[in-house]
Amino acid sequence: MNNAYKNMRSFWLDANNFKDKRGLKGAGKDEVIIAGLEYCMKDNNGNLKNIFLAASVLGNASLYFENNSPSGIGGMIGENNETIKKAALNFINAGAEMTDKMMPVSALPEPKDPMKITLFAVSEKQIFYIEAEELAARNTQNPFYKFYAYSQQLISAFRQNEAQAKKQGL
Repeated sequence: MNNAYKNMRSFWLDANNFKDKRGLKGAGKDEVIIAGLEYCMKDNNGNLKNIFLAASVLGNASLYFENNSPSGIGGMIGENNETIKKAALNFINAGAEMTDKMMPVSALPEPKDPMKITLFAVSEKQIFYIEAEELAARNTQNPFYKFYAYSQQLISAFRQNEAQAKKQGL
């Protein structure tokens, strides 16, 4: 995991970075501030690269991925876009509903297996996570399906936003 990626990951995994925002209220019984998805995959050279998606109760979201560029990281930031905001809040609420089925930890484990995903929720007091086979998470009968499905909806919102920006020449 490269330093640029670690820095962005650390920022999003610390609810204190969001708590000074006016009117910030966490979602669910555990008052979840941030929800996310993380996984790794092999690049063309067979090296593991990490992907990190996170959203906050403010309705903003970010997607970061390790790459082979000089900075070592790429990403998308979603703010002030209604499609992203709606998907982000759905994602947060779905994650907040699942904290009792997730493991509480003080630090989110790094992804190691390209066949697995990590879904997580962060409150001011706790990080909750579950690691699952990606294919199992897609199953509509899986208890984490809704949480996973909203992560995919958020990724689609980023893609739509990017396509719209390209259309406008931005």
